[in-house]
Amino acid sequence: MSEYIGLNKAQLNTPALVIDKTKLLNNISRMQSFAKARDINVRPHAKTHKCSKIAQLQIEAGCVGICATKVSEAYELAKNGIKGILVTSPITALNKIQMLAQILQIAPDTMLVIDNLENAEKINKLLVENNLILNVLLDIDGGIGRTGVSFDEALGVATKFKQLSNFKFRGIQCYAGHIQHIKDLNSRTKASREILLKAGKIKQELIDAGVGCDIQTGSGTGTFSIDADISGVTEIQPGSYIVMDQEYSDIEFDGGKFLPAMTMLSTVISTNHSTHVTVDAGTKAMYKVDTRPTIINQQNLIYDWGGFGDEQGKVMAVNGGILPKLDDVLELVVGHCDPTINLFDKFYITENDIVVDCWDIDLRGKCQ
Repeated sequence: MSEYIGLNKAQLNTPALVIDKTKLLNNISRMQSFAKARDINVRPHAKTHKCSKIAQLQIEAGCVGICATKVSEAYELAKNGIKGILVTSPITALNKIQMLAQILQIAPDTMLVIDNLENAEKINKLLVENNLILNVLLDIDGGIGRTGVSFDEALGVATKFKQLSNFKFRGIQCYAGHIQHIKDLNSRTKASREILLKAGKIKQELIDAGVGCDIQTGSGTGTFSIDADISGVTEIQPGSYIVMDQEYSDIEFDGGKFLPAMTMLSTVISTNHSTHVTVDAGTKAMYKVDTRPTIINQQNLIYDWGGFGDEQGKVMAVNGGILPKLDDVLELVVGHCDPTINLFDKFYITENDIVVDCWDIDLRGKCQ
């Protein structure tokens, strides 16, 4: 991709994901400064950017580690020298547990959340066979109903985890993903505080019972600023803040917003209709959600998937806007960044709209 270095971003082959390096570094710095002022750790989630290079920048800025959802993502991070990895979803299959063992040999401080005693015993058996120690967090269901034990079960399950020979019990994870996009800040604050105060009570019960609980983690881009001020929370794991998307840009934040560091470029490829034009980014380029992407380099235009299929999208003019011309390159803030990024191999890195680097999205496709 070196042939693109030095070009204006509008000259890139589209669809393309572009990251403004200044905005990216601003987002990293802003999150780190926020956390430092509150004496709390940041362990950002790599499931958003899926890029070891960005993970390294976050670590260099002072993040305590990096989160990954899948063990295959964690393995890629570990191979690239990333430490302090937390796998935030349980793993059960033997081949995944064996991959975890490989990760521990590279990055022994890796942590895993677990929510099932039978699964814990299975993992511990493999650890014993390989003479490995695993840092473990108990996953508590924050109300999504996805993974995690109930609040009522947490103390009993954690006590049993503590007794397993090759487990080092570190604490709890409680993530309330279902409230991250509540638009009203007061409503989101109330909901998050209710959940995490309950988790904090579990943390204190674990300490009082002698089980110990060094870590209480969770939180996302929608609630980090709320959760950081809740007693007991020791770290936050926001993901989308790093590049931002339209979904998160649309909700109310305390203290302003992060910058949309990542945009997508898409070219107008057909102008044969008076009502709309067709661009070269469809569902294979932009993950389809209720929140539409926002076109930022031309006014009064809206993007819609419009039933145009996998390869193309539809752009219409509103409020007296003028339809773009054939071969115009449009710049969009995507609706939902995580699964959109997973569709691409590269980020084109720009400064003052000039391409200065190209970074591999080396965790993309790591769905195992």
